Amino acid sequence: MKRVCAVFCVLFVLGAQTVYADERFQQAIEAVREVYLKATSGDKHAVRKAIGKIRKLEKVYRGHPLVLAYKGGALSLRGIDASKPPLVRMRETEKGLVTLDRALRLLARHKDKYDEIEAAEVRLVAAFVFVNLPDSIFHRLRQGQRLVVQLLAHRHFDELPLGMRAAIYFAAATNADKHRHESQFRHFLRLTLETDPDGKNGQEARELLTKMAP
Repeated sequence: MKRVCAVFCVLFVLGAQTVYADERFQQAIEAVREVYLKATSGDKHAVRKAIGKIRKLEKVYRGHPLVLAYKGGALSLRGIDASKPPLVRMRETEKGLVTLDRALRLLARHKDKYDEIEAAEVRLVAAFVFVNLPDSIFHRLRQGQRLVVQLLAHRHFDELPLGMRAAIYFAAATNADKHRHESQFRHFLRLTLETDPDGKNGQEARELLTKMAP
């Protein structure tokens, strides 16, 4: 079976229809999202740039779960730098995980304070990180699976932005792949492709399905 995503494959674009309560926040988080997606490819410069942008945003929106989620994801990405000693890489990844945990706790504690799309994006960023980490080292796969299940069961799933729905399906495919459930893997890849065939997730799903074809 073709294995999905070597690292943190957060390939989603929410779309222009996404409007948060604070328009300035929406613009700022869009800029963060753009550089974060580049960072997930393993580009060390993009990782540093993402962390820098997020830290500036954090000064304005301190304690916001979505800002913390991207910060945690970006910090975790520092741990993929193969030029660093393994223990250093592990510590850096752990720092990111601690930050992601904080984002999720804040979201749970103040669940009525944040927009549903913001809340779903927090869980989605965390889910992608958790399901892509080596579970034998970080033991986050089960937590990632719970987040994926929660996202799939979102009460307004069909009203979420197209790119986000595709990304949730792709996260579900990644989780199924990690558990070696090939039928579910194919199922969620097909849903990803059907949901957003021209988006980044849809294109990735198409490529994987093509390679898996007999």
